[in-house]
Amino acid sequence: MVSLRKALILAAGYGSRLSPAQSLPKPLTLLAGEPSIVRLIRQFSAAGITEVAVVIGYRGDEVRAAVERGAAPGVKLSFFENHRYSEPNGLSVLAAREFVDERVLLSMSDHLFLGECVAHMAALDRSGDQTVLMIDRDIAGVFDLDDATKVLIDEDGLVLEIGKELESYNAIDTGLFCISPPLLEALAQLESPTLSQGVKQLTARGLMRTQELADGTWQDIDTPETLAHAQTLLERVK
Repeated sequence: MVSLRKALILAAGYGSRLSPAQSLPKPLTLLAGEPSIVRLIRQFSAAGITEVAVVIGYRGDEVRAAVERGAAPGVKLSFFENHRYSEPNGLSVLAAREFVDERVLLSMSDHLFLGECVAHMAALDRSGDQTVLMIDRDIAGVFDLDDATKVLIDEDGLVLEIGKELESYNAIDTGLFCISPPLLEALAQLESPTLSQGVKQLTARGLMRTQELADGTWQDIDTPETLAHAQTLLERVK
């Protein structure tokens, strides 16, 4: 098995629900004084990732400049632009289609991961057709559960259903993926897809499996409340 060497970060959107709390582009939200996207790239590098692609859109020049200033030494950077950044995030994945020629680590720029989350996902094999989603089974411990993307998985860890409005579910989507080229093929068949819609396409083909969160925690940062919670989590690990 040869572990992952590439990672993709989606950093194109407005971040409109967070914007009242700050003037920075959302990917540059400060976590313990460090832009969230720069923190992610540093974590990816520590886990053995050597190539990082960033999809930019809204205020993309500012995001790119911050990434180039702060990225970890030795990481090869590339940038792709999503001109339709006001539309669903599947278009950002498609903007970097040429980058995903093998299995690639994927995260949104506004996610906080602590502990060994990134290392465990980066250790997956870079070959194969399955896409892997890191899930959290501690549903009661999820902050802002109403806004979380819910997942129903079977006893073998395969995804059966995914979506924010699921009534029956047994796990939560953490936002950290190991994506495969078939996911891009699935997204390309849709007009203006969300990432979850691409996952549903793979689910129907048995190509969507999960890895459980272990030795760590996470937080999706979409609102002033979730940002405050992320800062609290960081304080706890100091």
